[in-house]
Amino acid sequence: MVQTQEKLYTIEEYLALEEKSEQKHEFDKGKIIEMPGAKFHHNVIAAKMIAALVISFKDKQKNCNVLGSDMKIYIPAANSFVYPDVLVLCDSPQFYNNREDVLMNPLLVVEVLSESTANYDREEKFAKYTTLPSLREYVLISQDKPFVEAFYLHDPENELWKISHAATLEALLYLHSIDTTIRLSDIYPQVSS
Repeated sequence: MVQTQEKLYTIEEYLALEEKSEQKHEFDKGKIIEMPGAKFHHNVIAAKMIAALVISFKDKQKNCNVLGSDMKIYIPAANSFVYPDVLVLCDSPQFYNNREDVLMNPLLVVEVLSESTANYDREEKFAKYTTLPSLREYVLISQDKPFVEAFYLHDPENELWKISHAATLEALLYLHSIDTTIRLSDIYPQVSS
């Protein structure tokens, strides 16, 4: 059998292709990976999370930006570009090569878990995100039932993360990195428990 070698792309080639593409693709060490389209509940939860975060910042008069799934993040240590479902930025944006479509310094990242991406989001993608010096919190939201996990970088010097869970519609999720509490019923209005 003849083994064919998978084509590897440069970052510049990836970004040029992504600008023209109707589909989203992530980039991992030269490989271009097509992202699956998100389903209804996934989109509802992500949108509700964005709204809850925006409202919480208004009440606290925080100067943070909440962005959705069209903003790419470049992770230099992993040589990867990824699309989170939601991200929070509370500092001045650091863009990759002055490209305003690629951030490098999120404070908080949220991923809504789907069956096809749950393992990747929980393991490999989380490991990539932890190499970002700015990242302080990573949130995983189940789309099938009220269940949210938040990983907070408690001790950056020793890279120690604490985890908290919220598992009912009445539960409150405290996000340490932004000093904000989110009620699960605010992000799960159309998902049965």
